[in-house]
Amino acid sequence: MALKVLHLITSVTRGGIEKWLLSMAATIPRSQIAMNFCCKGPSVGELAPVARALGSEIYHCPLKPTMLGYTRELLEILRRDRYDLVHNHLEAHSGLGAWIANNSRVPVITSFHNTYFPPGTALTERAGVRQLREAYSQVSVSYALRHSHRITGCSNGVLESLYGERGQIPPDARTLYYGVEIPKLPSAAQRAAFRRELGFDKSTPLILHVGRFAEQKNHTGLLTIFERVLERVPGARLLLVGKGPLRASIEADIARRKLGGKALILGTRDDVPQLMSLCDLFLFPSIHEGFGLVAIEANAARLPVVGTRIAGLCEAVDEGKTGLLHALEDNVGMAASVVRLLQDDVYRRQLGKNGRERAKRRFSVQAGARRLKEVYDESLGLR
Repeated sequence: MALKVLHLITSVTRGGIEKWLLSMAATIPRSQIAMNFCCKGPSVGELAPVARALGSEIYHCPLKPTMLGYTRELLEILRRDRYDLVHNHLEAHSGLGAWIANNSRVPVITSFHNTYFPPGTALTERAGVRQLREAYSQVSVSYALRHSHRITGCSNGVLESLYGERGQIPPDARTLYYGVEIPKLPSAAQRAAFRRELGFDKSTPLILHVGRFAEQKNHTGLLTIFERVLERVPGARLLLVGKGPLRASIEADIARRKLGGKALILGTRDDVPQLMSLCDLFLFPSIHEGFGLVAIEANAARLPVVGTRIAGLCEAVDEGKTGLLHALEDNVGMAASVVRLLQDDVYRRQLGKNGRERAKRRFSVQAGARRLKEVYDESLGLR
């Protein structure tokens, strides 16, 4: 009989966590693990049809400030539909998910995917409200850490950030690395055709960034680094993939810096692994990351990574072998590394090759599925 698991998430969007969960639902047969999703956001997300096509059921329980409706609906779902396990991804609201699961007497795994949980709405950004949310988040996370059957972090850095002020990491906490698709590599003709489609010369060096248009991803630093790269490699071009609340200000910043035609916003894409394989280098100067799954995706597509030396990303990138990392404020150093890789084809290709081999060995979708099944079995006493 299949293990029945309910994932508590915000919505089924193109975010790294959601895409990873969909890849797990696609890889692990429903005859073994039947994964369904309960969404607390204002909508179930644009990828909900993909989840349904995989056989997953989608529940929509919007989380309002009082939390009463969400609590009542989720309690009813767990009572009615008899789940074997709740997998809680609610982060700042993780205590609520753990409390509901415990009151339903359903084992709960709580997974954390970042080292910082920023406000997610205009309301929670307001002065006063932000401080209240931060206090609530601390209480909520503390409850989840104490009352979940298993805690996982997407990196050692995440677990260290969670337990750093609370004592040692308990022996039953687990680092649960994600898995990524290993894309087929394009031919030289396909790479040239892609550049011509964008209006560039067939040999144009392409730098790629994939990430939500939000403060965490440091687009200001990204554009500053790119400006410095253009001083040494004037033919380079920057492609930005994503969406988010800062898109308009990033567009204005591109115009202010006179980077129009050199830095292109491509919006959201459903072919990110293939897009990565058509570029030359991945630039990722984030302020914070839980793991930096997109850096693994880039490596899987044979792209070397230049980024920030932050928790999570230090695990995603094997420094000096699959990418080059610098201090967050070191835009000059990151620009120099980008220039070095663009000008040294042999070194760039070697880092890309190393990254692809490492992704195949440790971070494939199949490897991620095995790790997830192991955590479920351990949590339910099946191992």
